[in-house]
Amino acid sequence: NVIRKKNNMKILTLVERRADYSRMRPILKELYNDSFFEIYLVVTGVCLLDMHGKDVDYIKEDGFLINAEVPMFEEKGRNTNASMVRALSKVLDGIVTEIENFQPDLVLTGFDIGANLATTIAAAHMNIPVAHIQGGEVTGTIDESIRHAMSKFAHIHFPATEDARDRLIRLGENPDYIFNVGCPSIDTIVQTPKIDKKSLEKKFNIDFSQPSILLIQHPVTTESDASRSQILTTIEAIKELDIQALVALPNNDAGSSEIIDEIKKSGLSWYPSLSTDEFVNVYRNIGAIVGNSSSGIHESSTFGIPAVNIGTRQQDRERALNVIDVGYEKESIKAGIEKALFDIEYRKSIANIVNPYGDGKSAKRIIELLKTVNLKGIVQKRFYE
Repeated sequence: NVIRKKNNMKILTLVERRADYSRMRPILKELYNDSFFEIYLVVTGVCLLDMHGKDVDYIKEDGFLINAEVPMFEEKGRNTNASMVRALSKVLDGIVTEIENFQPDLVLTGFDIGANLATTIAAAHMNIPVAHIQGGEVTGTIDESIRHAMSKFAHIHFPATEDARDRLIRLGENPDYIFNVGCPSIDTIVQTPKIDKKSLEKKFNIDFSQPSILLIQHPVTTESDASRSQILTTIEAIKELDIQALVALPNNDAGSSEIIDEIKKSGLSWYPSLSTDEFVNVYRNIGAIVGNSSSGIHESSTFGIPAVNIGTRQQDRERALNVIDVGYEKESIKAGIEKALFDIEYRKSIANIVNPYGDGKSAKRIIELLKTVNLKGIVQKRFYE
C-alpha cells in the first residue's frame, strides 16, 4: 500500500494502443519520477492482444507499474462498427471499478481513442476532474466526434497547437483551463536512444540505403466497407514501384480485419506492432511514411522526412509542408510516393522544417500545470462565452 503524503495528487490514466502509449510514455516518466504524484496506470484495448503485438509487454519493459488490466476486445473475431461499440461499453464498465478502487484526484486522458472516451465519461459522471491531451484538432471520421466529445466532458485541456486551442475556445471551453503544450509524442522522439542502423536492417530485413517506406494504413470508420479495396490499391501501388516496404498492422477499428487479411497475403514485410524504441529508430532511417496514421502528421516533420497521407482519415488536420496528400487512386498514391522518395529538391526543402506540434518539452509543461492548476469547483462545467 502506498502511503499518501498531504501534497500527493492521485492521478489515474490508461493506455489502449501503441499510438496513445507513444504520447503517454514521456508523461508517465515525469509523473513516476515526481513524488508529488501517485499514479494508477490501467492498460486495456489492443495492448492486451497477442494478434496486435501485446504492447503491454513493452510497457512493462519500460519499467512502468501496471495497476490494472481491463479487457476490452476479443482476441479473435472480425472488427466491425458494432464490435467497436460493444468494446466501448465493456471498458466503460471496467474503468468505473478502477476509478472506484483508486479514488483519484484527477483523471488524465487523451487524444481520440475509445477507451479514453469511456474513461472521460466515467470520471466526469463521478465528479472527478479530467485533463484531456490534444483536444481541438480536426480530422473527420468517428475520431473527430470522440475527440470533441471528450473535450466537452473534460475540465482541463492540453492542446498541441494554437489553432487547436482557439477551436476549444470556440467550442465553449474556459480559456483559463486551456494550455497549448505541444504534442508529447515529440518528447518521445527526442528522448528515444538511437539503435544501430545495421542491427535494425538485420532485424527488419531492409536496406535503408535503398528507397524504402514505412506503411501504416488504418481503416476509416466512416468508410469501413471500402477498407479492403483501399489497402489493396495501396499494396498494388507499392509493388508497381518496386520499393522496400515495412508494414505495421493497423489498429482494430471497424474494417481493420480486411486490411490485416490483405497485408498478410501481400508478401510485404509486416509486424503486429513495434516497440517505441524500434518505431522511432525505423522513422530515423526510413525514406518516407505512407498511409493515414496521425504519426505522419504529428511526428514526421521532426525527422525531416515526407509523409504520404492517403485519403480522408486526417482530413483538414493541421500539418507541415512535408505532408503530401493523395487520394485513394493507385496513380495518385504512386505519384505521392515517387515525390517523397525521388524528388531531391523537395526532400531538401523539408529536411529542416519546424514541426507545428511542438519542441519535445510537452510532458514537462503538463506536469508543471498539473501541480499548479486549481481543481476546486472545476467539475461544475458550463458553456463559456
